[in-house]
Amino acid sequence: MHRPIHQPGPGGFVPESTFATWIARLHFVWFLAVAALWTVVMAIVQTATHWIWPTARNFKRNGRVWGGVILGLSGIRVRVADRAGIDRDGPTVFICNHQNLLDILALSAALPYSFGFLAKTELARVPFLGFAIRNSASVFIDRSHPRRAVESLRKAGARIRGGNSVLVFAEGTRSHGPHLQPFRKGAFAVAVEAGVPIAPVTIVDGHRLLHEKKRLLRGGALRMVVGEPVSLEGKTRRDIPALMEYVRARLAEPLDAASD
Repeated sequence: MHRPIHQPGPGGFVPESTFATWIARLHFVWFLAVAALWTVVMAIVQTATHWIWPTARNFKRNGRVWGGVILGLSGIRVRVADRAGIDRDGPTVFICNHQNLLDILALSAALPYSFGFLAKTELARVPFLGFAIRNSASVFIDRSHPRRAVESLRKAGARIRGGNSVLVFAEGTRSHGPHLQPFRKGAFAVAVEAGVPIAPVTIVDGHRLLHEKKRLLRGGALRMVVGEPVSLEGKTRRDIPALMEYVRARLAEPLDAASD
């Protein structure tokens, strides 16, 4: 049974009492401690196994253990509604919204497909986690340098054409709530160039469990919806704006349903 909470605001849930706030704050500290220790362990495992199996499947296998243990010990369950019905090993560009820190853990633990992240270069500087992502099927993108960003997108496109899927947070930054922020077009350009389907992935209610700004966390269920894939057959760069709007609407459907 959950502790009493107010309705979530832009940053997440708000406990009703001082006691509940302290419990949520201790829960957050426990979460950080577990995440830090287990990330060190699994970063070493990922780096070692990547030398033998440099595949998205290996990254997914280790990511499932990494995210699953951290979320499990933090009292968080992930419930997945998979409506995609796609080849689990076929190349796909997964477009996901980004609410908070729980997203990466939930996707790693529960998204039922192998993938690498198209990740911001800031993650490369996170101790152990950045090293593990670097030694995986993922690609870092440096948005502060246009030329490097283009090179990163081309690298991601080549990786997709080679048979690997990638997952992109199309908003580029965390929303800390149920709303969607403006999308960046880079991921859509990569998908169009590679000619592979786009599958929308919606994190529905991570914001109800974690308030990053106040450093509060509570246990519960985080829901994820994997939508039906969008075919890009015959699509060109001219179709990207309309494609972005269509995928955005598909991502918003589970969020709108949850707010009714």
